Amino acid sequence: MRSMLSSWDDTDVSKASPEEQTRLLAAVKDATERAAAAQQEANRLVSEASGLRRQAVQDAMDAGIPRDDIAAAAGVQRIRLYQILKG
Repeated sequence: MRSMLSSWDDTDVSKASPEEQTRLLAAVKDATERAAAAQQEANRLVSEASGLRRQAVQDAMDAGIPRDDIAAAAGVQRIRLYQILKG
């Protein structure tokens, strides 16, 4: 951690050759793009899973299963069921 903190200074003096700078900056850009793509995929998966959960809760309610039982199966308080249904 100390070495990371020591690199956070205000100097603009590069210790890397121009080629090394190009390589390192390309690595930063690539890692940033990969992180953004992974975040988008994670958001898509969460949205999909939330939709499946919402439908399962709705189906259980439509079947007349007691709300307390549905909440217990979902691992939430009963009031949360209505928040799940709203999305």
